[in-house]
Amino acid sequence: MTKARDMGLDNGRVPVEYYTSADYFRREQDMIFRRAWLMVGRVDEVPEPGDYIVRDLPTLKASVVIARGKDGKVRAFHNACSHRGVALVCQERGNAMTFRCPYHAWVYRIDGSLSAIPAEQDFPHVDKATSGLAPIHLDSWAGFIFLNFAQEPEATLPQFLAGLDQMLEGAPFEQFPFCIRVTDEIDCNWKNLVNAFNEGYHVAILHSKTLRPAVVPKENPHLHYLDVKHFGPHSAGTVQRNFDYNPQAPALTWVYAQMLPTSAPDIAAIEEGRAGFYEHPGINRLKIPNFGTETITIFPNISIQPLANGYLFYQFWPINEGRMRTEVRIYSRHAPRTLREEYAMASTLAATRDVVVEDMAMSRLQQIGFESGGKTHQQFGQNEPLLRMFTRDYEAYLQGKGMGQP
Repeated sequence: MTKARDMGLDNGRVPVEYYTSADYFRREQDMIFRRAWLMVGRVDEVPEPGDYIVRDLPTLKASVVIARGKDGKVRAFHNACSHRGVALVCQERGNAMTFRCPYHAWVYRIDGSLSAIPAEQDFPHVDKATSGLAPIHLDSWAGFIFLNFAQEPEATLPQFLAGLDQMLEGAPFEQFPFCIRVTDEIDCNWKNLVNAFNEGYHVAILHSKTLRPAVVPKENPHLHYLDVKHFGPHSAGTVQRNFDYNPQAPALTWVYAQMLPTSAPDIAAIEEGRAGFYEHPGINRLKIPNFGTETITIFPNISIQPLANGYLFYQFWPINEGRMRTEVRIYSRHAPRTLREEYAMASTLAATRDVVVEDMAMSRLQQIGFESGGKTHQQFGQNEPLLRMFTRDYEAYLQGKGMGQP
C-alpha cells in the first residue's frame, strides 16, 4: 500500500484558493490547457476519408473540426471561416470532402485548404494558399487523438506521456471500439473530480450502496491504491476488488449472467488469441489475485480504468473556477446484439451513472464548503499520494514547468 511518504511527497496542505480563484482558473487556461497535449477522441471515430467530428472544448472556448483527409491523414482545425470567423461545420459528425461556410459560401477542402471564394475578384488581398482553416497540432497514441493549442508544442506527445505510453504499449484499446457516452455540467471546480478519481479512501463511505459491496475487500477497507506509479505528470495505481461479492438481487444476478464480470478474465478472447487488458504486462504488475483495475490519470483531465471486457473513460473540462463539464464513456467490444445484451448494457450504464452522480454531488458539496471561506487549506493524507502528486505537477505547470522529458 503506497503511502505519500514512500514517494517523498510532503505537500499535505493545499490552498483552497486553487479551487475557488478566478485568477487561478485563467492561469490554468494559459499555463496548463494551452500547453499540455489534450485528449479529445479516438481515430476510429473518423475511420474513412471524409469522416469528421466536431469537438467543443469549453475550457478554451474552442470548437475543433477533426477530419480524415483523402490521404488518410487525420487533421484538426479551428472551426472558424477565414472570411468572417463563422463556425462553418455545424453537425457533430459526418462525411464530406468539402466544408461550405453557411454565411458567404467560402469552401474548404477536407484537408483544411481554401478551395473557392464567391466573387473572388473582390478579395484580391486574400491568398487562398495561406488562408485555409487554422490548423491545430495533432498526434495520436494507442488510437487516442491528442491536440496541442500552443503555437509550437514544448514537447512531443511521446515526451509528454513520459513513459506511460511505454508501460501500456500494445494495450488492446482498439478491441473495444463501441462506446456509450453521457455528459453533464456541475457547479464545482474540475480538480474536485480529478481528486475523487485518484483515491479510494471515499469509496466505502460515499459509495456504500453502489460500489462498496463489489469493490472494497475486507483486507483493505479504505481501498488504498497499490503499486502507485508516476510518469511525468501522469500516474497509475492498482485497485483491488471484492471477489466475495455475490449479488442476490434477481435483476443484478441476471445482468451478471449476460456479461462478463468486469474483473474476470475474458476466456473467449484469450482462446481466440485476443489477449485483453488483464493479460497485458503493464496492468496489475503485482499480479494480485483480486485485481480490480488500474486507475490511470493522464494529465490534466483524463481518467481511464481498464476492465476485462472494456474500459471506462472519464474527462473533466473546467468551464470556470466553479463550474465544469464531465464526460463518461463506457467502451466495449461491440454494440448490443440481443435484447439481453441491450438490457445488460443499459444496466451497466445506469450503475456507472449512479456512482458518478454520487461523486458529482459530493464535489458540489465540497465546492460549497470551499467557497464559504472558513478554511484556507484542505488536507491530503498519507493514503492520498496521487492527490499530492497531481497538485505538485499542477503547481509546476502554473510556474511554466512540467513539459518535456521526465
